[in-house]
Amino acid sequence: MAKRLNFKHKDESLKKNIVHVHAYDLARIFEHESDDHRKRLVHLCPTDLLADVFVELSFDLQDELILLLSDSRKKKLLNLLESDDLKAFIEAYNEEEQSDLLSLLPKYKARTIRLLLTYEADEAASMMTTDFMALNINMSIKEGTNKIISRSKDSDYIDTIYITDDQDVLHGMIDIKDLIIARPSQSIHQMMDEQVPFVYADDTIEEAIKRVRDYDEHALPVLSRDNRLIGIITADDIFDEIVEDYEDDYERMAQITDYESATSAWTRSRKRLPWLFIGVILNLLTITILLRFGATLEAVTALILFQPMILGQAGNIGTQALAVTILGIHQHDLDEPKNAWNHFGREFFIGLINSLMVAGIAFIYVTIYLNVFQIGSEAPIKIAFAVFTALMTVMAISAMMGTLVPMTLSRFHIDPASASGPFMTTINDIISLVVYFSIATALFL
Repeated sequence: MAKRLNFKHKDESLKKNIVHVHAYDLARIFEHESDDHRKRLVHLCPTDLLADVFVELSFDLQDELILLLSDSRKKKLLNLLESDDLKAFIEAYNEEEQSDLLSLLPKYKARTIRLLLTYEADEAASMMTTDFMALNINMSIKEGTNKIISRSKDSDYIDTIYITDDQDVLHGMIDIKDLIIARPSQSIHQMMDEQVPFVYADDTIEEAIKRVRDYDEHALPVLSRDNRLIGIITADDIFDEIVEDYEDDYERMAQITDYESATSAWTRSRKRLPWLFIGVILNLLTITILLRFGATLEAVTALILFQPMILGQAGNIGTQALAVTILGIHQHDLDEPKNAWNHFGREFFIGLINSLMVAGIAFIYVTIYLNVFQIGSEAPIKIAFAVFTALMTVMAISAMMGTLVPMTLSRFHIDPASASGPFMTTINDIISLVVYFSIATALFL
């Protein structure tokens, strides 16, 4: 349960309460409180705790928080940040502002941030941190332990210690717990694990995510092309990247972009309305189609009862195929044309089987339903056959579209997540109605 702060309390009492509140909760309090309360919170919060709060904020709120700090506290806070968090904050500014912020850092840390800023946004090195510990391969366990104790900083990742030579070339790794329980007389070389999964600095972030997932590592070393260890990517960073990617995908799937909790309702409304208007226009096309089949509906009114089932099942099977295909694209399983066509064939075959099974059950259901309730003058089995044929056809088509559309968009370098917006849903509805009422017209008129 998130804790709250009572800003009616005096500073001394409020400060005591602040240190017992989790950094995430303090970030949410900062986000929603007034400017005066924000100032008091920043003033009373210890700088080391404020650094943890800082990384939980959006960039706009980080910028506001920084402006509330004196130069000395600003320096201290920036120095407490891990290099990857610091880089993510600084890169949002223009070059002049970046230089001002970098001037507040020690020279070695400023050099590190400048290096991180040189990497492209989709490269693995762009999300790495340089806050890790490495030991020389020629050290003894005792020497290595002493170095960890004397030189590691609070921000350093020390769960895994990396083993390098004099040229910083990576040779192995050792878990901190194994280092602690090892005999002092043993050498690092004897204890280290030489099987170390890694990525190169210019590998993609997707490759880094795949390595962490495949090898179940808490951290992944990042190497230069001459195998020198230059940084690590932690599982936390990977998790944050995955969450951000899926949030982006979700926003695109809903056809809403640039979501920010601080954005006004009017701004959000303006961004979403165009897609809703397009949906209205496309649905007017659906109404036009229904009017074209007015004679069929007048002759067999029972057909309208099963229209929602036709549309719903077509949408369901299309969404299933779409989800599996987008996942395959994101995991690069469909990069090769052969794999893409195998995937299409497999999903289409699955869709065909499922559509046949669902249509068969629908045939039995419609026949029983119409015999019980005696709706209309047409033979129930004839209407059931129309539903069966239409349902099997539209489900098969929808499964095919759910696979082909995202793969086609991906080939044209368009994000496939956009395929699940209003367009595909409405197009599926249009196809379903045309097929359903065309079959019904052929049978009854």
